[in-house]
Amino acid sequence: MGDRFDRLAVRHANVEVLLRRPGIGHNNGPTFDMSWEAWVWRRAAAKAWKTPKPEVAMMRLKRAERLGITYRELTLVIMDSGAHLSAAVIPLSLAARVRRGPNREIIVEPRNSVAALVAKFRGRLFVLGDIDAVPGLSDEEREGFLPVLNRAFDGKVEAVGWGHDGPAIRSMLKANALPHQEAFLVGAGMGHRVLAEAAGLPLTKDIDTWLAPAG
Repeated sequence: MGDRFDRLAVRHANVEVLLRRPGIGHNNGPTFDMSWEAWVWRRAAAKAWKTPKPEVAMMRLKRAERLGITYRELTLVIMDSGAHLSAAVIPLSLAARVRRGPNREIIVEPRNSVAALVAKFRGRLFVLGDIDAVPGLSDEEREGFLPVLNRAFDGKVEAVGWGHDGPAIRSMLKANALPHQEAFLVGAGMGHRVLAEAAGLPLTKDIDTWLAPAG
């Protein structure tokens, strides 16, 4: 019996570190104790979230309202990347239903209240023509798709990119002289979050809270 407990005393050199390793949801900051590391962490966090000058705060608030995101979301992007958001990307499959009419013409039907949300949006708007939304379009139909789409969205869409992955989003934004760090994705669910991460976009906004009244 005794030697069994003696064997337990022989532990891995890093066992203490492994036992203290933070779990899911931890932001990797130090524990909030009285150590020097904890004090430095709290000081840096307080400095980052220090209330800016009133004119700067007001400018950020107005920009957030125009884009339909929160002040905190906008500020987090500025803190993380230094970029200032100005545009949204929305997958076509989330924004509208595309179908053929009786004469094979293309018909775009906005989904639910998406058209009303787009009408309130005051930034640059791009649409990703993901493959699931538009099966069977020819190259010629894709080239002429933007005017058809804008008839449903009151001319608010600046450009359409074709594809289903991050590089398709990057190519669309690059073709329109917009750094990808300045755009965010309007989506629904984990699949769209993964899509935004693959494109290097700094934020994914759930469509259920996009342009929602503050409060």
